[in-house]
Amino acid sequence: MVKKQTKGQKIRAYLILTVVALLFMFPLVWMIASSFKNDAQIFGDISSIRAFWPTFNKEPFFNYKSVVAKLPLLSSMLHSILYIFVTITLSLIINSMAGYALARIRFPKKKLIMTAILAVMIIPTQTVMLPQFSIIYKLHCTNSYLGLILPALANPMYIYLFRQQFLGIPESIEEAAKLDGAGQLRIFFQLFVPLAKPIYATVTILQFVLMWNDFVWPVMVISDTKKQTVQMALSSLFNIKPVNYGDVMAGLTIVTIPVLVLFLTLQKYYVAGIASTGAKD
Repeated sequence: MVKKQTKGQKIRAYLILTVVALLFMFPLVWMIASSFKNDAQIFGDISSIRAFWPTFNKEPFFNYKSVVAKLPLLSSMLHSILYIFVTITLSLIINSMAGYALARIRFPKKKLIMTAILAVMIIPTQTVMLPQFSIIYKLHCTNSYLGLILPALANPMYIYLFRQQFLGIPESIEEAAKLDGAGQLRIFFQLFVPLAKPIYATVTILQFVLMWNDFVWPVMVISDTKKQTVQMALSSLFNIKPVNYGDVMAGLTIVTIPVLVLFLTLQKYYVAGIASTGAKD
């Protein structure tokens, strides 16, 4: 029997969680505050509490105007959002169908395949980058968004998350659908997909953040500046000498906005998705 928390225990828990949340927010707050300062103000305030408070000059958004003038940042953000949207859409279909098959369909060597998928999860991404690039090169997909999309379509971690979610759905629901004459595809799309909204939201957030922040793989694949991703465009600020850190902070703030919007939109599903992927067998 779960013991009910008292009002005092709840208050202490919320206070502790608030303090921890503020600690994690410090870098974000400092970045946003610094985006309204020039370099002298950033380094002058860095050792005091003023580092977390913006200094509004006569023209408070001068860093934002500067970074937009120097870089094709907005167009790079649009390109990144479009190819990531395509990738996530296809990835959700592929990974969820693989997870459904491993969770609900009986076929030979299923446990062996699941073991292999779990084993692949521990292999660092960096170790397979060169073979992966070799494949993309031989497919003539370099310097194209297809070279960014193809390697991201299947992910062992996402397959595992979907499998765990589908294992938690009662078999009685599936059996009732089969009695009504529903096939596997109809059961999957009309029954399992609506019941698995939290894990779809979770994978959407995880993959968006992963691809939005990715820098190494796009640099290896994309050479055309007109096709560069948001992180490639942002890195160009360090090639402009002298480096203006106010511009860097403004650029970082701009590219963080889509991530925050997506997370705030899907956060309730994200929490439910993470909570529902416990150990099931």
